[in-house]
Amino acid sequence: MKVSTPLFFLSGAIAAPSGDIEARQSCAKVHVFGARESTVPQGYGSSQAMIQLIQGAYPGTTSEAIVYPAAGGDAYGSSVTAGIKAVVSQVSAYAKQCPDSALVMVGYSQGAQITDDAFCGGPDGSSLSGTAAPLPADVGTHVKAIILMGDPRNVPGLPYNVGTAKAGGFAARPSGYQCPVYSDRIKSYCDAEDPYCSNGNNAQHHQQYVQIYGQQALAFVKQKVGSV
Repeated sequence: MKVSTPLFFLSGAIAAPSGDIEARQSCAKVHVFGARESTVPQGYGSSQAMIQLIQGAYPGTTSEAIVYPAAGGDAYGSSVTAGIKAVVSQVSAYAKQCPDSALVMVGYSQGAQITDDAFCGGPDGSSLSGTAAPLPADVGTHVKAIILMGDPRNVPGLPYNVGTAKAGGFAARPSGYQCPVYSDRIKSYCDAEDPYCSNGNNAQHHQQYVQIYGQQALAFVKQKVGSV
């Protein structure tokens, strides 16, 4: 929609381009990124229920699905690589357009892995060789909360872990690892029954984290985002 309010050129002031004004007017106070699990169609997958809880707590919240293959099997590694790049690209673009918005990440399963890697770095097998976080630090300052559910990178002992898991996932980080910058903004949910983020044998449990921990995760998001 065109902005009808005229721009006045005052001494010492520079009027912003009209496109920038239009973009800023469309910015939400809270914007949520959702990254889905493997082999489900493009969209939010199991992250959607968590996103809906956040939208209920913050009316007017907008959301955006991370666009990546979410492939399984032999294509899993390249899918993670593509997913990391997509997280960095999409979060960076929104933060540039809407610098006053509070950003929240919700990653589920492979979606949690790509989010974890984008914010906390690698290495992660063939998917990510470096240790540095791919997401630029100045972009990360806009992200207030990071919810990871069923993260294959899970390793016991991290300060942000929640759940009953005592073993790491199939792509677990090394023992003693710490996320360099974002530890106080992350909650990672994993239970012992889960065969993907831990060493359990109940694949159905992997789909139940919003049902089990959704309200707890929402309370964390509200603590970090605050009143907007």
